[in-house]
Amino acid sequence: MNRVLGLAQLSDDEITTLLDLSDRFAKDGIPPARPGRFVCGLFFNPSLRTRTALEVASLSLGAHCIVHDVGAGVWKIETRDGAVMDGVAQEHVRDAVGNFLSTAVHAIGVRTFAEISRPYEECRKDPVLSAIVSASRVPVINLESAIEHPMQGLADLLVLRRHKPRKVAITWAYHPRALPMAVPNTALIGFARAGYEVHLCHPEGFDLDPMVHEQAGGNVTVFEDMDEGLRGVDVIYAKSWGARGEYGPKGHAELRVPHKGWIVNRERQGNAAFMHCLPVRRNVVVTDEVIDGPNSWVSEQAHARVLTQAAVLHELL
Repeated sequence: MNRVLGLAQLSDDEITTLLDLSDRFAKDGIPPARPGRFVCGLFFNPSLRTRTALEVASLSLGAHCIVHDVGAGVWKIETRDGAVMDGVAQEHVRDAVGNFLSTAVHAIGVRTFAEISRPYEECRKDPVLSAIVSASRVPVINLESAIEHPMQGLADLLVLRRHKPRKVAITWAYHPRALPMAVPNTALIGFARAGYEVHLCHPEGFDLDPMVHEQAGGNVTVFEDMDEGLRGVDVIYAKSWGARGEYGPKGHAELRVPHKGWIVNRERQGNAAFMHCLPVRRNVVVTDEVIDGPNSWVSEQAHARVLTQAAVLHELL
């Protein structure tokens, strides 16, 4: 394992190794096994859990973590090869990553969301992450990109493995803004590959990329009726995402407005556990009584982020 870019790129054995190590860290603590190592986080977007998990996991392993907010604490970075740099970017990725960071640190974490204002076909190529991987001489960790969020996916799999459900629903939920698809993509790939029976619930027009369905394989049933899709499941994983038709300079917010009723409430939850990656719009995506209730696993998910991040760093450093 020399990089972690997505669950789709990891083998079943590699995922099992990372989850086993995460479980060991949960029981015995994270050992300071990587002293003298340096990790750099490049954040093109805001973060709470991912940034904290990267720093806590690094320091727990004895490594030192340096985090840069691109365009705020450090220069804006141009990622296109052959670009004439007469715009807002002051530094090229080949200089920032290839000619400097790769010589100074032992691993680079990258957080770069899909730019919803750009056409979907551009975003699905993960241009920023791909450019950094190409320029880097050290392992790269995807801390959420346009297509996948493997750090969240590993944490979710760790929680599910502990509770051993049979049937899991991944459901779209209303949000006032169009959000990227990385989390539901990764959840679908991870849950299906792990052998769970997956119900994927979303309104018409909010289907995930066929490439992601192909990578997931497994036992996946798609529902365009939320109540039907949630009926009888053991776990409800809620997440908002934008339709592919909302990508681009014009956007189409009207695609989401008719579906404001897609919210996880107590009636829909039934006896199922509730999961969400956070942050979440309370009483828009899920009601307070569900997320704060006895069958909510969101706190366990959040705690697992440090464990699985430590496992990834332990293996890559």
